[in-house]
Amino acid sequence: MDDMVFVFWQELKVLRCRSCQLSKVNAMMYRLLSSLEILDLGDNQFKYIAADEFRDLYRLNTLLLDGNHLPVVLEGTFGHASNLTVLSLARNRIAKVTEKAFVNLSSIRELDLSYNQLSHFDYETFLPMTDSLRTLLISGNANIPVVELIPIFTTIQKVTHLGMADMKISAIPPTLLVNQENLRHLNLSGNHLTNLPIQMFSSLPRLSSLDLTRNRFQGMEEKILERLDTIQTVLLGENPWICDRCHILSLHARANRSLYNDVVCALPRTLKGRALAYLASSSFGWCSPGNLYEDEISTNPLTEDPQLGLIAAGTAVLLLLVVGAALLAGVAYTRHHADYYYTQEEKRDRDREAAFQGTVIDEKSDILLKKAALEISSNGKKKVVKKVTIATIDEITKDPELHVLTNGT
Repeated sequence: MDDMVFVFWQELKVLRCRSCQLSKVNAMMYRLLSSLEILDLGDNQFKYIAADEFRDLYRLNTLLLDGNHLPVVLEGTFGHASNLTVLSLARNRIAKVTEKAFVNLSSIRELDLSYNQLSHFDYETFLPMTDSLRTLLISGNANIPVVELIPIFTTIQKVTHLGMADMKISAIPPTLLVNQENLRHLNLSGNHLTNLPIQMFSSLPRLSSLDLTRNRFQGMEEKILERLDTIQTVLLGENPWICDRCHILSLHARANRSLYNDVVCALPRTLKGRALAYLASSSFGWCSPGNLYEDEISTNPLTEDPQLGLIAAGTAVLLLLVVGAALLAGVAYTRHHADYYYTQEEKRDRDREAAFQGTVIDEKSDILLKKAALEISSNGKKKVVKKVTIATIDEITKDPELHVLTNGT
């Protein structure tokens, strides 16, 4: 990038260079653009950010580095940008955030670390933003144990937006959000939840939006629904809802075209794909204890892991091809064997006919035409006896040898 391009742009406040295939920026450019307030370098190819990368951007308040290839956030990387309020590091390859990575970021209000490869968080990392942070997005970091988030949420208590989608969370610890009384928007979509702890709602008096889509809910208890009734927006779509009297009656009583209208039956099969809001209560059958559609609910691990599913599909296709090839080979062999058999049979018939085709009687002249007889040698080859005789019937009766020929012996 030519630094002279920016010589006349020293008052530039917004620079967006998204998807520009950048892997590095000359530090001189930042000196020339010291008035920048918004810098968007998302969807590029950065693999490394120096600790003093943004030291000349004193006025910077929004920095977008999402969609790059950063593996780690080093100590003090953003320390010089003390006025930073929005920082997006989503969709990188970050496996580690050091304890002092966000030192001096006491003004940060929105931090996006979603869809990285993080497996651990230190609560010390969030200490500089204890009083400022309002939005924390950590979705897609499926290797972080949910219990490790408890001390972090104890540290940051002024968050209003929390994103925890696609983290393979199967259960919410009752004390996970105990200090988040300012939380208003909570995204728990794409997890493995089948139930919610009733204690969670007592800690969230201001919650106005809850996203529970793409989980594993089959039904909901009345006491949980009573808590959900106090939340303005609740999303429940794309769950394996069982529409029978054991699971869905409490939810059906609240379903209409504006409330829970995204609930669609998954089971039983007779109601699959039907919107709950448009079903009458008489549509729901009884379910027997111990027979809660386990056989119909897909718990196959291949459906959980797309890679395993592709491997299984490829194996199945390969097996079908092998079986098909074997069948074709069998059919071809059978046809070849049959053709060979009939060819040899026809050959043997011709040989037999040739062996006994020694005499023919001409009805018009009463003359016996004795053709060349075929003799079969011991090695299977045909030997032609080149002798042709013509005799009358009277001669045949007198000649013993010819008489024998007429009898076919």
